[in-house]
Amino acid sequence: MLIPDFTRYSLALLEGGQIIHCAGGGGLRPLWDALEKYQGRSGLILYDKVIGLAAAMLIVRSGIIAEIHTKVASRPAEEFLEKNGMILHAAEVAANILTRDQSAVCPGEIIALGCSNTDEFMKSIREFLGISAP
Repeated sequence: MLIPDFTRYSLALLEGGQIIHCAGGGGLRPLWDALEKYQGRSGLILYDKVIGLAAAMLIVRSGIIAEIHTKVASRPAEEFLEKNGMILHAAEVAANILTRDQSAVCPGEIIALGCSNTDEFMKSIREFLGISAP
């Protein structure tokens, strides 16, 4: 099994044991871009530094990820992924994902927790990321 190098990137996608995509940066944007870029594939392995509920919802909706490896997952993300039959390997599970300065719950987590359905979540997360609707 590949050990991800989170000093070089915050996210990596693997297919057949090979890295096919890696990205730096924080927040949901690198994940959003990776899921969009590889739409239509399946069975990919995702290494992502942090998995909150918003990331979990994007991953499940994409349908391309078979397994997730992360340093930290939030409890809501863990429960959501489990409910949706996803394999999650988390080194640590936290109550929620916090902002970089640890002062508040991160915006993506707040958005995801506040949405009652996928459509509402996708609309809110697109607005948050500044992505126009398709």
